[in-house]
Order: sequence, then structure tokens, then C-alpha cells
Amino acid sequence: MTDKLEYLRNEIEHNGIYRCEPGTKIPAKAAGKFYTWQFYLRRCMYDPKFINAAADLLYEKLTSTQVQIGACEDAGLVLGMALAARLNQPMISIKKKPKEYGLQNKLEGKLTGLPILLVDDLAGSQVTLRTSRQLLTTLGIEVAAEYATLINKTQGTHDTYLNDMQLISLFTCDDFKLSWQDYTTEYNKSPQFGRSY
Repeated sequence: MTDKLEYLRNEIEHNGIYRCEPGTKIPAKAAGKFYTWQFYLRRCMYDPKFINAAADLLYEKLTSTQVQIGACEDAGLVLGMALAARLNQPMISIKKKPKEYGLQNKLEGKLTGLPILLVDDLAGSQVTLRTSRQLLTTLGIEVAAEYATLINKTQGTHDTYLNDMQLISLFTCDDFKLSWQDYTTEYNKSPQFGRSY
């Protein structure tokens, strides 16, 4: 388990975090706010070796395998499908907003009747996880007592903001050198994120 975890950590550290050069920032979600670093986990998650290692480790941490995966769109889909394969159960995807055409559905996939284990790439403010749980509850669909992510964006703890649910995560922010300065100090080189398109 340690080798897989270290492999994942290294991949995220060197390929899945954009760090701004000193004196620069990138726009944040909130208007007028800026980031000096940001996770870009899809750079890692679209690699089969990475996503399979992550799914193996998260699967080992589940307290029950009698669940169906409910992947939060968009970033949770790849990880959700990899976990669903280990459970040998169909997955559902949970949309942030319903389709604007056709059935205008909020969920995709076939429900099995098992409790839904919510899966996403990150748990920061946990708004996506909360709104997904609220949607499922409103639809009368049982939600599992835990949910899974690669990274809990807290520092020093795997605690959750959802007090009645257990968060299963592989990492916290403390596991990475998030700033440009911390990275260059640790590795004696500048971050090499590469081009974005």
C-alpha cells in the first residue's frame, strides 16, 4: 500500500498542482478572488495506472462494499468508474444541473437499490458533495454514511464538514508543497507544470 500511495503523491506533487510564480495569481471561482496554486488532478486521473492505484487504495478503506458509487460530475466520474469496477456494481453519475434537453435528468445510470457512496476528486468546501446528497435525499435515494475523495483540502486532518458522514480520502493539503516557494525549497528546482490548452 505504501508504494502505491507514494506513487500517487508524487504524481500529484509534480503533475497535478499548478503553482503560480512569485508575484502572479490565477482567477478563483469567486469574483475578485485569486489563487496562488490550484489542483489540476485530471492531469493525473486520466492515466490508467494512476486511477487504478487510487481506486485500489480507496476500496481498501471502505467500511462497506454493499454500496453503489454515485460519482459527482465532472471530476468524480473517472474515479467513480474505477471504484465501481472494484465493487462490480453499476455506477450512477450525479449532475451539477439537469440536462437542458430530452428527459432533463439529474442522474445518469441504473440504480441498484444499494446506498449511494458519493465520490469526487476533491473535498474542499464540500458544496458538490452536500448538494449531491441533498438531491439524492430529495429523490428518496439512500446515501451511504461515508464518501470518498482523493484529497481532502483541509490541513492536518481528514475531518469532514459533513458531521454525520465519514470522509475517506487519501491525502490532505499537508501532503504537498503547494506554493512555488515551498516546492522550490523542497526539490531544489522550479515546478514544471507544462502548457495548458
